[in-house]
Amino acid sequence: MTDDQLTDRVTDRDRRTYRIVSRTGFVAAPTMFFLPLLVPMFSVGYQSWPIICMTAAFAVLVSASSFAAMASTPPDENPGKHQLWAVPVAVFALLPGAVLSSGLYLTVVSLLSQAAATAPG
Repeated sequence: MTDDQLTDRVTDRDRRTYRIVSRTGFVAAPTMFFLPLLVPMFSVGYQSWPIICMTAAFAVLVSASSFAAMASTPPDENPGKHQLWAVPVAVFALLPGAVLSSGLYLTVVSLLSQAAATAPG
C-alpha cells in the first residue's frame, strides 16, 4: 500500500467520523433544548440546571455545524481550520442562547404556576 492510499483511507475515516459526530450533534442539540422544558411539569418551581442545559445546546449546535463543515472540506485542505471559527462562534452563541433559554423556561414555569393556581380543587 502506498502512502497516498493510506492517506486517503485515513482521510475518508476522519470524514466519516466528522459526519457521525455532526449528525449526533444535530440530534443532541434540539433534545438538549426541548427536553428540559418537561422538568417544571414534574418538579415544583424553578431550577437552574435546565437553563444551563438549554444554553449549552446552542454551543452543541455550533460544534455540529463545524463538524459538518469539516466533513465536507475538500481533500487538499485542512479540515481543522473550521475549529478556528467554531470556538468563538460557540462562545458568542451562549449569550443569546442563555437569554432565549431563560425566557422560554421561565415562561413555562410561569404558565404552569398560573395553571396550578387557577385549577379547581
